[in-house]
Amino acid sequence: MINVFEPTQKKSSVSIAKNRLKVLLISDRVNCTPDTFEKLREELYLTVSKYIEVAPEVFDVEITQSNIFIKLTGECN
Repeated sequence: MINVFEPTQKKSSVSIAKNRLKVLLISDRVNCTPDTFEKLREELYLTVSKYIEVAPEVFDVEITQSNIFIKLTGECN
């Protein structure tokens, strides 16, 4: 299975560790497993990408106990 959230470039160990910690913290806040969070994130990306053109590397999801925030990061044209 292709992970749409992993860019084709090789990531540094620091970046990988930071992303793993972020997933663990978010999944702990909303009482779901990291795998469940990743599946939710992937489903949100696939849904949003049906309506707007968005690259996986600029798509970010932040979940709190009361809200889900979808952020598109990158350069503004």
